[in-house]
Amino acid sequence: MNLSLDTWDLNDIYQGFQRQMSSRVEPDVPVPNEHHQLYSIPAIGGIGCLERWHLREGLELNWTKTKMSAPFVMDVDVHYPHLEISYTLSGHGCWETSANAGQYELAAGVSTLISIRDSKLHAEMSHREPMHHMELRFDLRQFQTMLPAMDRIHERAVFCTQIADAPIITQLVEQMRRCPYTGALKRMYLEGKALELLAFHLDGLDQEERRKQATSKLTRYDMDCLHEAKSILARDWKEPPSLLGLARLTGLNDYKLKLGFKELFGTTVYGYVREQRMTEARKLLEQGKANVSETAFIVGYQNVSHFAKVFRKTYGYNPSELVKQATGRSL
Repeated sequence: MNLSLDTWDLNDIYQGFQRQMSSRVEPDVPVPNEHHQLYSIPAIGGIGCLERWHLREGLELNWTKTKMSAPFVMDVDVHYPHLEISYTLSGHGCWETSANAGQYELAAGVSTLISIRDSKLHAEMSHREPMHHMELRFDLRQFQTMLPAMDRIHERAVFCTQIADAPIITQLVEQMRRCPYTGALKRMYLEGKALELLAFHLDGLDQEERRKQATSKLTRYDMDCLHEAKSILARDWKEPPSLLGLARLTGLNDYKLKLGFKELFGTTVYGYVREQRMTEARKLLEQGKANVSETAFIVGYQNVSHFAKVFRKTYGYNPSELVKQATGRSL
């Protein structure tokens, strides 16, 4: 299935979608309004729907859930300053632009920030697994007051950065999915979370710039040792060495290890281990492979209550909620 679209604002992609795919509003849902629409995928291409929330002028939230019968290919000409933050919950795809030689991946757990204007975008979605995808879409003409904070982004025809397996992003996306409000309060809540997610990405760019400046003070030997430390932790996160033990293994003193690790990777040694444990714990619980107590033990926690507290602090909800969801899917 192929789509070719010209877009001059946020609405154009939907109008083109409807024209080329004969999309229609789902009949078995409440009558849509100006703030909320649902679109269905024609049966010939697969099954699924796109849910669209208008949060304010120039800002919308989309949820896409599809199971395609063939690869989905989309070519879009973007003629206005467009900024998008996406997060893939499941599925796989890739995309590239006419102004950038690189190709980027859509994969579970990956969040992408892209700014694009006066360029063409080519995207391909795999049909081999269901796609569940979130997008926040900004028309930057409506956000002039934010532009000074995005100088490095806005000055290029295309800018892209990606973050994988970030617990804070996962937490924000889950909070948007589980929004407890309705009506105007829901839109207010979702807009707040959308701007929080944008702030996190922009702060990440600032941190990256600071890390680049800091790493200029590290020698090549220091950085090689720090990458070795990260590899050891990625391999042995269930039973990681002590800080002094890790320093000995990598040939650094513990002070340079602590300081350099934070400067180079943006997190502490213990923070990195915790991220690995929480990422694995979430996968186990989502897939229904273990209960909360078993998961805690598998990822290296002896105290289940402490594990649940860390999980809740990381993702914003209790691990038992994932167990309930996994149980419900299996019934």
